[in-house]
Amino acid sequence: MVVATSSLDELLVGIAELTAGAVPAAVSASVALTAPAWSGYAIAVDERAARLEALQRRGGAGPGPDALRSARVIEAGDLRTERRWPAFARAAAGAGVLALRTVPMFVRDGRPIGVLTVYGATPAAFDTSDRSLADRIAGFATVAVAGTMRNYDDTVLSARLRQALVSRSGIDQAIGIVMARETCSPETALAVLRATARTRGTTLPDVAADLVARTDAQALIRP
Repeated sequence: MVVATSSLDELLVGIAELTAGAVPAAVSASVALTAPAWSGYAIAVDERAARLEALQRRGGAGPGPDALRSARVIEAGDLRTERRWPAFARAAAGAGVLALRTVPMFVRDGRPIGVLTVYGATPAAFDTSDRSLADRIAGFATVAVAGTMRNYDDTVLSARLRQALVSRSGIDQAIGIVMARETCSPETALAVLRATARTRGTTLPDVAADLVARTDAQALIRP
């Protein structure tokens, strides 16, 4: 059982477990993301599939990378005799995985966001019905994952923008404090703050926040 830690995790766990449970010949399944911000992120139903995903990430060879490069479904009927990815095939066969089907997940504009892989325990494990079901699940998964990733990215961007605004406000306050103390222009005040940041080996927002906090504290204790 995979433990989810976020909404995206929950979705990927659900997709992997649905695939493993719905495809009759499946013994395991995994979903690996390849979108730039999520490259290398994968969820697997069990440790066996997780190790196979990790092996592909480290070596750059396997059905996942091939499916993405070719934009085609990749299938292996007997991994004991598979020659396309020798290291991966040996590891898979040694773990009791003898067949697989990897379906690339592409959004409408042609960008790849990941792959869905279903694993079988016997040679030529997947019949036409199994293949069709795995492909349909991958199609639904693509839409769901793309939407969740977009919402997550929007949330992160919004948080970063809010943080930037807070930092900018603190810097402006600090500039005003320096101007009042030194009777100087905004440009000179900013230069003073930057020089202080360099001397302390810290950032401009941190120097500004410290100055504002100390000034506020002095105002509070002033009779």
